[in-house]
Amino acid sequence: MLRQLLSITQTAERLRVRPEYVRQLVAKKRLDFIHGEQLDAAQVERLAQLMEKLRSNGIATLVEITAQEHQEE
Repeated sequence: MLRQLLSITQTAERLRVRPEYVRQLVAKKRLDFIHGEQLDAAQVERLAQLMEKLRSNGIATLVEITAQEHQEE
């Protein structure tokens, strides 16, 4: 069975983040490039579901603020 692959842009749209943040997720080993700069759609979907849960509980706000602070450094 073939894996469905997503580009960085498609992944960013699914996660509702910027493409730069997708690259940070890869650098932090939270997502893995499969072929070139493509990502496994199933792995992205699992992360998207987790992020939705966190957003609905307000935790993502803290994560986003922390990520923004690191970018400014």
